[in-house]
Amino acid sequence: MNYIYCVEKLRKILNEKVSISDSDWQFISSKLHIKEYKKKDLLITTNTIENKIYFILEGVFRLFIELPEKDVTIDFGFPSKFLSSYSSFLTQTPSVACIQSLTRSKVICISRADLHEIYKHTNAGESIGRVFAEDFFLYKSKRELSFMKDSPTNRYLNLVKEQQQLIQEIPQKYLASYIGITPQALSRIRAKI
Repeated sequence: MNYIYCVEKLRKILNEKVSISDSDWQFISSKLHIKEYKKKDLLITTNTIENKIYFILEGVFRLFIELPEKDVTIDFGFPSKFLSSYSSFLTQTPSVACIQSLTRSKVICISRADLHEIYKHTNAGESIGRVFAEDFFLYKSKRELSFMKDSPTNRYLNLVKEQQQLIQEIPQKYLASYIGITPQALSRIRAKI
């Protein structure tokens, strides 16, 4: 994927929610950078301050918290979605989470400073920021509600339904952690399906 194709893919997704003029897009796209990651590369580690927001073009990522006894997977990032240790990004305080590429991956990223330049110098910038914040909030709310009302089997089935092809890229121990069960319990769920 070349640079123009990549940024146009992002523009198309943003245009579904925000009208972006050509002049605004020219300024916005000048602030975007494409990065590639190898499998197991870390985008951010615990106790570092998140300075970027990523738009996933290719690959799968996991967000996890390092605990003394084990890592806990708190989220996954899939293509055509945004990714960040967002609370660290907003508050500029050290992240409690790490972000790791589970596959060879490609992202579009923007720094916090460049995003604030977009807010200041474009008509669409503030709306883009609002849409990102709203999408992030709705996604997190949906996940929290799922933990309160859905069984582990239903949480697994929902993830499979949303990301059927890419679920194969995720090791079972990370899937189990994300769903809130042991790998053995996940094996039993998979055997019943």
